[in-house]
Amino acid sequence: MQGEDKHTLPAGTILNDKWIILDFIAKGGMGEIYQAHQLNLKRNVAIKIISRQWLDDIDEDREEIENAIRRFRQEVQTMVQIRHPNVVQVYDYDSANIIVENETISIEYIVLEYIPGMTLRGTMPEEGFYPDEEETASWIRRYFLPILDGMAAIHGSGILHRDIKPENVLMDGEIPKIADFGIARSCRLESMTCSMEIKGTPNYMAPEQFTDFKRTDQRTDIYSLGKILYEVIEGKIPSNVVPFKSVKLREAKTPFFQKLDQIIQRATAEDIKERFQSVELLRKALLDALHLVHAPGELPKQPVSTQGRRLHAPFFPKNWLTVLALVIIIAAAFGAGYWYFTYRSSPHLSEHRETGVTSTLQTRVTATRIEGSQTETIAAQDGATLRLIPGGLLRLPPGFNGKKMTVVEIAPFYMDETQVTNHQFVNFLNQMLPKIRIDGGAVKMGKEIWLYLGEVAEGYEPIVFTKGRFQVKNSPHAACPVVRVTAYGAGAYARFYHRRLPTKAEWLFVAMEGKSPESYANGPLPFPSSFFNTVKLPFPVLLFKPNRLGIRGMNENIGEWVINAVNPSKSDEKKSARFAVMGGFTKSSTSHHVLPKPVIRQPWEGFEEIGFRCVKDDSGP
Repeated sequence: MQGEDKHTLPAGTILNDKWIILDFIAKGGMGEIYQAHQLNLKRNVAIKIISRQWLDDIDEDREEIENAIRRFRQEVQTMVQIRHPNVVQVYDYDSANIIVENETISIEYIVLEYIPGMTLRGTMPEEGFYPDEEETASWIRRYFLPILDGMAAIHGSGILHRDIKPENVLMDGEIPKIADFGIARSCRLESMTCSMEIKGTPNYMAPEQFTDFKRTDQRTDIYSLGKILYEVIEGKIPSNVVPFKSVKLREAKTPFFQKLDQIIQRATAEDIKERFQSVELLRKALLDALHLVHAPGELPKQPVSTQGRRLHAPFFPKNWLTVLALVIIIAAAFGAGYWYFTYRSSPHLSEHRETGVTSTLQTRVTATRIEGSQTETIAAQDGATLRLIPGGLLRLPPGFNGKKMTVVEIAPFYMDETQVTNHQFVNFLNQMLPKIRIDGGAVKMGKEIWLYLGEVAEGYEPIVFTKGRFQVKNSPHAACPVVRVTAYGAGAYARFYHRRLPTKAEWLFVAMEGKSPESYANGPLPFPSSFFNTVKLPFPVLLFKPNRLGIRGMNENIGEWVINAVNPSKSDEKKSARFAVMGGFTKSSTSHHVLPKPVIRQPWEGFEEIGFRCVKDDSGP
């Protein structure tokens, strides 16, 4: 084989009449990972094999090859012992004979749960969360505590991972799943003492992994977890940082960060005896720290004196329970009155159309549907999570859909929680390779332009075409939304995965959900004049907080393609004048508090600030 230019399994290869290879995903160390489809159960999976190129490179070292095969088999034996929602699941292990360059070769393969999303790295801002206590606490609750649960299950099975790092935690939507047990060790399996065991990622490796690998135990994984916690607060570890050392925060000005600093220093202690002795103890220490920061919706905790009695702030009287009860009663009375005069006395839909009562945009939904939408989701073939958007009435201000105010009824539908990412769009393009071509830096399907390649900004070139395939150039950008995609490309992607683009009314309905019209008193305004010539690098899609309906990045990250129509129609996407872009103000701008006005664009245009997300009609009752 010519190694670098070829992979062991070409697309279309069928293993044991059961798995069909769809796409190459990644190569690391001695392994290759592919996306495949299980024919009998009709589900996508990941298949891992030992790289033929790697075996050819060490062809003369038979002992090394035998050890590699032993490690590969040990990996699957290790993973099948664990059943936990935060650990990638093993489905099967087998061998097969395949023909490669007119030669029949035998391979062994592991069939794994397919996680198409980004890694934990995509949830970690490169500059760190410090000094934002709420963002830090939210990240720990949402991602780090589940990872600790998965690690506790791994250790409970007598297994050490020994290569915990952000890139080895895959994100299944919001659920982190620990993966890559290539150098894991189980106390139930025969130990391997060859040189290949001394592996890992230096920034996350405990000292004993380098000095005396046989001394590793669960405290070795705790060191790696401490490094991840340090990194999410302090920022990405620079390449020039000396590995194998304990770390501490540069600043810790609040009790919360002081507590986290103590936890990090203990978790990453160079002396293994000084670390937390178990993941459970690390978790307990973190929960104690989190009590210092109230969760969203909670009342802040009252400070406690050194004598153990509660201190009363000047503005918080001692009879605070009475005051709180009065506040609740007054709020309830006000809410009941507001409901009566706003909703009960509100005219029916037909009366809205006749009278045109207001020019402000407002949404109404059924309470039970809102509650259901917070949990009701569906998973799409491209790995996206779609959330149910309840139906309701939407008042469109003058200028949005004609000169007069109109009221429309939005039918329930599902919407992608996040914008489509570079990773997802690359997978789509690679599946369309036989039908598309590159012409002058543009990806085309027939006469339609789908995507413009090249640098989006200095140092940021998200998607490249190399060695006959599309790739995300730098892995940290895989979780960022795809940009410079045209309406043609966005529509083709949506149709390929049995979805469609949202209408401008659907998009606005979701963007406004849970926000009062008063905060948008200026009414709908067009984009700033500089919108289409000012580059704003997109953020990873999961860094944005979900709104009340669980949708992230609406009117905060980048602009999005929509169908310039109020009601969805199959014919809308085929008319060039029916496309528009909406939203697209960054967090640093105050303009995202303005109602965006749809800007009609041509379907072959692509912009550095424009991406898209998909929707699916609600076919339920």
